[in-house]
Amino acid sequence: MKLSSEKGFSYIDVMIALVILMIGVLAMLAAVSWSLVQANGHEQQVQAKQIATSTMESIMSVKETDPLRLGWPAVGNVGSNPDPASGVNQGIFVTGFQPVRVDAGADQVIGTADDSGTTVSQMQRRIIITDICDPDRPSPVICSPAGTLPVRMRAVEVTVRYNIGGLQRDETIRTVLTDYAVVN
Repeated sequence: MKLSSEKGFSYIDVMIALVILMIGVLAMLAAVSWSLVQANGHEQQVQAKQIATSTMESIMSVKETDPLRLGWPAVGNVGSNPDPASGVNQGIFVTGFQPVRVDAGADQVIGTADDSGTTVSQMQRRIIITDICDPDRPSPVICSPAGTLPVRMRAVEVTVRYNIGGLQRDETIRTVLTDYAVVN
């Protein structure tokens, strides 16, 4: 009689198969986790862009507001744009990174010191407004030695900072505002 050897898997074969299966499962879990982080990141990025755009629109609206209330002199950071007659600073937009609040406050302008309400989680906003020298019409701050011409151009930069998976990201938009009167 012949002895037949039994054929099958050894413990080593099974262990190797389990290791390969575990590597595949862990890779799949890592891919799913990464895609969830990316989806959350895109949501945060869209929200940051919306906040930056909304802030820029608010700054532009201040320029067009009644000059007795706000107007062009108010388009500046706090402590800037001194009134030539009184020397009082007229800029209303806060400096440095500040928490983003959901309500515009009493002045109905986003990005000013009176913003109220809860803060948008893990987001901060910075507004930088800088006078620009117009070579055709020098400004008193930068170009005009006599200080006779008012500033008519300002660079505006709005940055919203947010975090994705522990990494800090920034969304920045820029524009130039002018205060030139239309002459017929």
